[in-house]
Amino acid sequence: MSNFVNHIRPRQVPGRVLSVFYTFCLGGLSFLAFIILGITGLLLMFHYLPGENTGFSSVLTLGSVLPYGGLLRNLHYWSAQIMVVTVNLHMLRVVWTHSYKPPRQLNWLVGVGLLILVLVLDFTGFLLVGSQESGAAATVAVNILKLIPGLGPGLAQIFLGRPSALSGSTLAVYVWHCVGLPFAALFLQFYHFWRIRRDGGVRPL
Repeated sequence: MSNFVNHIRPRQVPGRVLSVFYTFCLGGLSFLAFIILGITGLLLMFHYLPGENTGFSSVLTLGSVLPYGGLLRNLHYWSAQIMVVTVNLHMLRVVWTHSYKPPRQLNWLVGVGLLILVLVLDFTGFLLVGSQESGAAATVAVNILKLIPGLGPGLAQIFLGRPSALSGSTLAVYVWHCVGLPFAALFLQFYHFWRIRRDGGVRPL
């Protein structure tokens, strides 16, 4: 634990690792978007009701009835899109600067995992809109998972529940989007930050 604390919040940081023009703060911008998503998502949870008959109506109520509900939802939506863009650009920057090479190969794999989590979070957020488009997307996702021999139907039920063709909003998707995936992403992000310090910063070796 002391090793973790010393690296996540060190007393001294070499000046060479603080160059904005090397990292473009893409990792920091991604984390800032994640914080905004957490705050706005928590506020949206007070008024959103998952379900085939309630998901889309909840979104309409947020956007047209509740004071500042539309602003809150748009802030959540655009923060998610910004995070998708910045995480992808961050991965591109890592590849461009060869920052995935030893001893940072483990942190590269953690970053790949975070990229997958961000994309899945964005997808599940789209499903929770509860529209016909999200219902069609959920149906495609269920059919893809069912192609996995043996485990497919079970995985589809665990991750997506039983979405209809008219709505992708289910309780399973809601729990994954609001609890399971965000906490997994938060844990991996803190581990990712620690590994950056542990491996000597973000500058080339």
